[in-house]
Amino acid sequence: MRVLILASSANPKHDAAAAETVYYQACSGGFEADKFDAAQDLCSVLYRDPQAMGVIWTDSPGIASVICRNWRQADVKNILFVLLVRKPSSVTPTEEAVFRVAILGAGADDVQPAPIDKDEFVARLAALARRDRGSSTDRLVKLPCDAVFDPERGTVDHPGGTVLLTPREASVLELFALRQGSIVTKEMVMNFLYSGRDEAQIKIVDVFVCKLRKKLGAALGGLDVIQTAWGRGYAFVPDGYFPVMTEAHARVAG
Repeated sequence: MRVLILASSANPKHDAAAAETVYYQACSGGFEADKFDAAQDLCSVLYRDPQAMGVIWTDSPGIASVICRNWRQADVKNILFVLLVRKPSSVTPTEEAVFRVAILGAGADDVQPAPIDKDEFVARLAALARRDRGSSTDRLVKLPCDAVFDPERGTVDHPGGTVLLTPREASVLELFALRQGSIVTKEMVMNFLYSGRDEAQIKIVDVFVCKLRKKLGAALGGLDVIQTAWGRGYAFVPDGYFPVMTEAHARVAG
């Protein structure tokens, strides 16, 4: 799981050092980490990579609450972990508890005081990652015709047998299912598959979708669960639909 870090405080000169510390702690725990300077940039990356975790370091409960609320309103479903710098002794434990509750209410999944012990931080990252993955049963995706997609195994089980997907094909279908109700752009698919490294040409997305449709078509009685949003991307249709074969498509199909 990628750990994406934002340091945003009332005193920006501290942000770079804080981000570096959190980055080092995450990397030392075996996580792949990246740092961001702007909340908007990190929000965009989180939206494109549903499996990444956002870590927000800040000395302002108000900033943390606003960021979490704005990201949730932008349909960011990723785990959000807030590290809140301890306030001076003039702030009572009761007031600190109120701050944490407000941040959790704004959409954070965990709030811990900063600075935080490195081993505890890594342990909490691992615990949040386990919670996000859930059990294998929780990850199963129901498809039409009594078919079930298992992202972990890369299989689609249906009454007539089992369809085997390649790891890339399974990842693409998983992303579509995770973003049910939203348009998934080709850029989002590329980021989900390659995380910005060793990327193929973007047209590979069309190849994956074509292969998925071919494999799923037989298992789902001719139904399709991937709908093209022309000029925008793709949408997941869990109940399936029968694609309309236009004259142009018929000519292409031969």
